[in-house]
Amino acid sequence: MGTGGRSPLGHKEEVRPGVWRVAVSCGHRADGAQRRVWRTVRGTARDADLEIARLAGEMGAEPWLGDRLTLDEYYWGRFSPERHATTTRANAASHDSNYRTHISPDLGGLDVGSITNTRIARWVSSLPPQSAPNYVRTLRAVMAQAKFDHVIAESPMEGYRFRMPRGRSTAPLPVWGAAEVVEALSRPAFRSSQLFALWDVMAGGGLSRSEALALDWEGVAWSEAGDGHWAAVVTIAGACTMRDGMKEPKNDRRYRRVPLAPLFADPLREVAGSGPICQSMRHATAGPVPTGHRLSPGYVPKRWRALFAPGAPLEGLPFVPLGRMRATYATMAQAAGLDSTIINRIQGRSPGSQVLEGHYLNPELGTLARAQDAVARGLWGGLTSNF
Repeated sequence: MGTGGRSPLGHKEEVRPGVWRVAVSCGHRADGAQRRVWRTVRGTARDADLEIARLAGEMGAEPWLGDRLTLDEYYWGRFSPERHATTTRANAASHDSNYRTHISPDLGGLDVGSITNTRIARWVSSLPPQSAPNYVRTLRAVMAQAKFDHVIAESPMEGYRFRMPRGRSTAPLPVWGAAEVVEALSRPAFRSSQLFALWDVMAGGGLSRSEALALDWEGVAWSEAGDGHWAAVVTIAGACTMRDGMKEPKNDRRYRRVPLAPLFADPLREVAGSGPICQSMRHATAGPVPTGHRLSPGYVPKRWRALFAPGAPLEGLPFVPLGRMRATYATMAQAAGLDSTIINRIQGRSPGSQVLEGHYLNPELGTLARAQDAVARGLWGGLTSNF
């Protein structure tokens, strides 16, 4: 039987050695019932008393704590307005869409505090396999914010990894290998095309498409590399997306300077100008002429696909979405022997980020063959040393 006790602020009970359940009551909810909140504390009786004091202070300062509130009421009344005020339009709109279509129908009418990790696991199993991680990510953000706002004492998703529905493809998306990149660089028609500079800084510098679209020629610094070649350093200080237009990078790590080797800097220098590196075009008698205005992100996919049409500059090369050129760079960098810490630094991610392996790297057969050769050489060396 656990030991317990009361104080002027609340109640505590030791449910097992070193684990306490504390409760505090303060005021009344909107439905007239008493506001009461429980928490679990590990430690001594003094730790439990300190938690009671903290909880009592929180309830006095936070009118939400202990109130009965449905997930819908919390999301649309607190979470969504705050996201729209503090993050990008794209981020807030994505959460709104995810919540409206796949979270609210199943969980929206439930009291926020009554949602358990078991209930969430059942919900996850009913989601569309391919997009399930997006909806889980949104709900995880909502529950974490609800804890931060003192609407709930603990998030039922904190510390849990939910099993995704079967049927979701985890195969890496395609990238170009070194042969395709060199072939594209060797085609004059592509090097003079509207999207070449955009592709060049992505495949040669690892920029994302939104970062490359936001880049101006004034953000490229040139230096002579000897023997008539050029080197360049690209300064990333923004991003350009369809929903948000021009915006600041996602985080401080995305503010960075990225060098370009002569292989990519030389052809980029040939087309260098002023203003955005990727501009919309107007038709003229002598052919398309840059307008000086940044090409809208919405036009990029169609223009890129057109480059692979019969007779177009990239005819014969395997079609890979332009956005995968960032992954192409990462995969080539890995094949060249770069450590993942360096690749993440170049691409603006934290050193231990799992995004690189989960979404970007797709080693080609040649890389795998070299790895197998290295294993064989090691084994052969071990065998010969025994004789």
